[in-house]
Amino acid sequence: MTNQQSQQQQFIEYITDQIFSINTTETQKLCFQLRFTPENWEQKNVDIARQMKEELGGFNEPSIGTTIGEVLDKLKNHFEEEMAKHGINLDNRPPGRPADQGQSPWRIAYGWLWEHKFPYWQMDCLWQTLIKKAASPSHWLGFTPNSNRIVVPKSKKHEVVVGVSYHMHVELDCDQEHLLLLHRGIYNNGVVTNYVLCPSQAFAPVNRLKDKKMLMPQSGAMCEEITFDTVGQEEFLAIVLEDSLDLPWLTPNEEEPAPIWNPERLKELWTRLAEDSNNWQAFYRSFEVVKASA
Repeated sequence: MTNQQSQQQQFIEYITDQIFSINTTETQKLCFQLRFTPENWEQKNVDIARQMKEELGGFNEPSIGTTIGEVLDKLKNHFEEEMAKHGINLDNRPPGRPADQGQSPWRIAYGWLWEHKFPYWQMDCLWQTLIKKAASPSHWLGFTPNSNRIVVPKSKKHEVVVGVSYHMHVELDCDQEHLLLLHRGIYNNGVVTNYVLCPSQAFAPVNRLKDKKMLMPQSGAMCEEITFDTVGQEEFLAIVLEDSLDLPWLTPNEEEPAPIWNPERLKELWTRLAEDSNNWQAFYRSFEVVKASA
């Protein structure tokens, strides 16, 4: 089994756990796992029904269409909002068999799962892998309020306050000197953001640590302060390297002041890091974003 096939299998298991409750019949679970695995893409529904009959020790093959419909209902109930963002509406299922088999409801759902959901699942796995490799001392990253602007509410060390103007302090005790700082925001309104803070034109055009320290935003950056406007969680992952990575999206520019790291970019970054695993270190820290207390 290749690494890609292993990840696909893990993804199928992940979605199975997401959409089916403990009380769901094994028939629906197996139907999903067989019908929606890439290995069976070319197989017809009757072929899936035969496989189900063999594995379950009995299955009413003519009912395969009904069972697939039940699986689609489970997918819709769990992922309806996500699907809608990509123009997928499984409520608009015509009765009978569509003239264009490419428009078959299960094929539409399959396409969404593997073209949209799977890459972001892979990205989340890579993000968690990087976090596991990271050291997490509390002192390496902190925020100092810009007290010249407002009276700053008191907050705990692991918190930042909505609407407050901050500077970010980075201090990393390591031999490497070039900083790559990734940010992920997970907010209570359901929004998730992924940005490169350093190097970036917005916050830190220069990625070299001076005396193992860095203050952001830097002089010459497009932004003069850092503020948080939504309650949630802010994650920061620093990767410190001997040399800067020559990836185009890591070159500061005004067209993309704070580059977004997406599945393709994070996978590209991971590939480069894996090629030279002994010459970088990672550090992680998270903060809760809270409203100012009265």
